[in-house]
Amino acid sequence: MKINPPRGMRDLLPEDLAKRRYVEDCIRRLFKLYGYDEVETPTLESYELLAAKVGEETRRAMYIVEDLKGRRYALRPEGTSPIARLVVSKFKAYPKPIRLGYIWDFYRYDEPQFGRYRRFYQGGFELIGSPTIEADVEILSIAVHLFRMLDIPSFYMKMNHVGILRSLLSHYGFGESVQNHILFLADKKRYDELVEFLVDLKAPDKLVDTVSEIIKLRGFDIHSVIDKARIVLKDYSEALLSLERLESILNLMLKLNSDVKILVDLGFGRGLEYYTGMIFEVFVEGVDIALAGGGRYDKLIEFYGGEPTPAVGFSPGIDRIVSVMEKLGILPEIDHERLLLVVPASDRYSSDALTVSHQIRSKGVPAVTEVNMRKLKDSLSYADKMRFRYVAIIGEEYKDGLIVLRDMKARSQISITLDRLIEILEESIPCRG
Repeated sequence: MKINPPRGMRDLLPEDLAKRRYVEDCIRRLFKLYGYDEVETPTLESYELLAAKVGEETRRAMYIVEDLKGRRYALRPEGTSPIARLVVSKFKAYPKPIRLGYIWDFYRYDEPQFGRYRRFYQGGFELIGSPTIEADVEILSIAVHLFRMLDIPSFYMKMNHVGILRSLLSHYGFGESVQNHILFLADKKRYDELVEFLVDLKAPDKLVDTVSEIIKLRGFDIHSVIDKARIVLKDYSEALLSLERLESILNLMLKLNSDVKILVDLGFGRGLEYYTGMIFEVFVEGVDIALAGGGRYDKLIEFYGGEPTPAVGFSPGIDRIVSVMEKLGILPEIDHERLLLVVPASDRYSSDALTVSHQIRSKGVPAVTEVNMRKLKDSLSYADKMRFRYVAIIGEEYKDGLIVLRDMKARSQISITLDRLIEILEESIPCRG
């Protein structure tokens, strides 16, 4: 019998969880700052719902299960499709825009590697019901705010607009399935294969040449990239509209966040089929994995049976962020020190120890009770190994209203009243009140 978790999944020990919680706390602070209401959906969803729009690669990586009646479900591989389902089923009458946030676990049968697991955690910010560039820029700005809050240096954003390629292909009559495959190949940077695919479809030479030129345009000089693209797309009005929208988003974004580095990459795709507009990912220089990603998905809610509803959002990858912060040595040291262990000096004081612990906790102060009846020196050794700051010893002095408080750092002790003990403990709790 194997006692280890499945490959690509992890047991999370207290120190692991503390690191993840640090990032999650920052995400939840941004929920409040920007007005996003946190929601939760089942980890298990209808296979058909999840598979419909996630893209070729994600579909192949889904964990699929069958219940006792033969119905197929899957563990969610990403968060936007469940959010769209939730909006259709539960938020019909809500005033727009709706701002929803989440922190969930996800499952994909990927090859485990640095920052990539088969069970992983992501946050999510979804702004539903606004078609404006201001909504796009709000999502982009939240991403910037998060990475600044985490003090992650040298991050940059990679951006594109999938409407450019979709419009080019649509102009020549190529439908959504072809468009999705082209964007999948772009996402994988398989550009030669992308061009060969168009040739095999007997696409006009002009389309092949235009796509070949567009997907090569990239750079941090965003105006230069946009100007070159404008020339390449001069005969395609719909593609130009997508390019102009991207330019407007970039201009407003840089007006609000003038020092953010942005790489415009017109050959960049995200591999998820529901994107209709602006897409982006966040990277750190020298690390070849995206730490966050998102974009606009104006047709997904309608696809699931809702009213036509524009939407935009993004997901920060919590495990990836933690891995990169550890690699860069910038993850704050998490203090695992415990505050107080209450120890009976002998068996006859065990009920008194429980009473003292209860009284301390009733004041909102953490207290752990020694429940193993062992020698005092063994309890002190346990407290030392478990990094308790203080030990309260309940012994003979207790009949006179006194408790022996031992400071495990200073290796000193005093006899004090319970009220004074609580005062000392309260002073030791950071951010209290």
